[in-house]
Amino acid sequence: MIGLRRTAIFEAWTLILLFGVAMPLKYWAGIDQATSIMGPIHGLAFIIFLWFVIRSLAEGIIDGFGTARLILGAFIPGAGFVNERWLRCQSEEE
Repeated sequence: MIGLRRTAIFEAWTLILLFGVAMPLKYWAGIDQATSIMGPIHGLAFIIFLWFVIRSLAEGIIDGFGTARLILGAFIPGAGFVNERWLRCQSEEE
């Protein structure tokens, strides 16, 4: 579960940096390199996060609701931090 929590935080940070820093630099300052650097970093973080979610579902650590919650949260900037807190509470209940 610790790997899932860490990747949720990492994915959340990369999404915030992509939306909050790289995209404004690209569209407002004309620096196209910002998204060409941050985009693949976030893409890799997202794929690793999905791998941890699917693995956790297969191992029975999370259920279908948890899987849907985590995947939906990966598309909302900052929601990864909320999901990490939820995962922490889930691990404390066990």
